[in-house]
Amino acid sequence: MVYRCGFFLALLLGLFCNVSCTRHVGKAPETDAVLMSKLAEEHVKTGPRYAGSDGAEKAALWIQQKCRELSPAWNVTVQEFEEQTVTGNVKFRNILVHKGTLNQDFVLLAAHYDTKFFPPEIPFAGANDGASGVAALLGILHAVKDKDLPVNIVFAFFDGEEARYDYNEKDGLHGSRYLAETWKKNGTLKHCKAMILLDMIGDKNLNITLSQDTARNMRHLLLQAADQMNLRKYVGDYPGNILDDHVPFQNNGIPCIDLIDFQYGPENSYWHTSEDTLDKISGESMKIAADLAINLIWKLAAGVL
Repeated sequence: MVYRCGFFLALLLGLFCNVSCTRHVGKAPETDAVLMSKLAEEHVKTGPRYAGSDGAEKAALWIQQKCRELSPAWNVTVQEFEEQTVTGNVKFRNILVHKGTLNQDFVLLAAHYDTKFFPPEIPFAGANDGASGVAALLGILHAVKDKDLPVNIVFAFFDGEEARYDYNEKDGLHGSRYLAETWKKNGTLKHCKAMILLDMIGDKNLNITLSQDTARNMRHLLLQAADQMNLRKYVGDYPGNILDDHVPFQNNGIPCIDLIDFQYGPENSYWHTSEDTLDKISGESMKIAADLAINLIWKLAAGVL
């Protein structure tokens, strides 16, 4: 009799756990291609915004304003810091957007807003390399702001991704490296269960190229989402590893994926040139990347991360 009672109690507890411990997630929302196209155009109009410039400060203020307009109930904070770089001491500004506190598990969704430095006589709009990722994040923020999220999402707009000369500890990835180090020191990083980066995803001829060091589970779930959404033709492989803002988190053990189109123009000829202009990017491409990112988050949550 004792054995049978214990058996049925265990059975009931098991059934209860199966019901209560399975995370039920609704359908992932979709983003607005027209909105993101408009946001990319607005962002480009802030002008050159290489790290430490007046344009970078202007862009940071614009992002804060848009975040508050698009999601009034979310917290918008600025992480200001200074670092000694290859060009001297520079002030950087990361912008973080989230609900509630950071002491619960979350997925980090990120993009960089700074542009590559060019002398004033060389026009550089940074429409794809900078503005498209920012527009996609803002579009996602707008799409999820009133939703019952299956997992907490933290949005990060990084400053200082671009290197002035060559990537090293004093040149490039300043914002992402600083945030990862800060979160590691204050204990927040342990709550970061995954990191999704969007960079250069506005190309009209979109081809998201996954780095070879992409976290295996995240790659699998992204391709699964792409198949289910009939978007598989937009996702391919990059032959090597890509150095980008996901690396500081990846180096700290966080599963990461970088959604990036590293084939911008014939033989990547638009990248870091004056050809990176608004006429080369598309709101539909930003929507494809943004919707894939949202669906990946929903799938991660369904698998209880």
